[in-house]
Amino acid sequence: MFKFWLLCTLAVASRADIAEEEDVLVLKKSNFDEALQAHPNILVEFYAPWCGHCKALAPEYAKAAGMLKAEGSEIRLGKVDATEESELAQEFGVRGYPTIKFFKGGEKQSPKEYSAGRQADDIVNWLKKRTGPAISTLTEVTTAESLIADNEVAVIGFFKVRL
Repeated sequence: MFKFWLLCTLAVASRADIAEEEDVLVLKKSNFDEALQAHPNILVEFYAPWCGHCKALAPEYAKAAGMLKAEGSEIRLGKVDATEESELAQEFGVRGYPTIKFFKGGEKQSPKEYSAGRQADDIVNWLKKRTGPAISTLTEVTTAESLIADNEVAVIGFFKVRL
């Protein structure tokens, strides 16, 4: 019985939590797959510590991570030091810094390239558009007004409902 307990304790201890810096997951080759399974929607920045663009992005990236975490979102942000984790960077075709990729549904294959701005709001809005519902039913005028006010582009359609 003691051996079984010891084995279980070691198994739990080997699944250490993924480290975080300012609400951003610190990813390495050793924990990357685990992070994808634990967080099915994750935006990952591949960076180099000496890169000026990466240094400029860091505070906004951390702010975006904090915004998502504060609102209870399941979307997480992660970062990989591509100079230390060169094998991981090579696996995802990283050729410049920063390279930002979105992994959806816990899938490692075919991540989507991040294609928006470098401000926290840009990052959060881009992620929400890729993870939120494609359509919403608007039942009140105030909901429609809010949709229009909160989005640069909004398309509203009116349809007959057949029961």
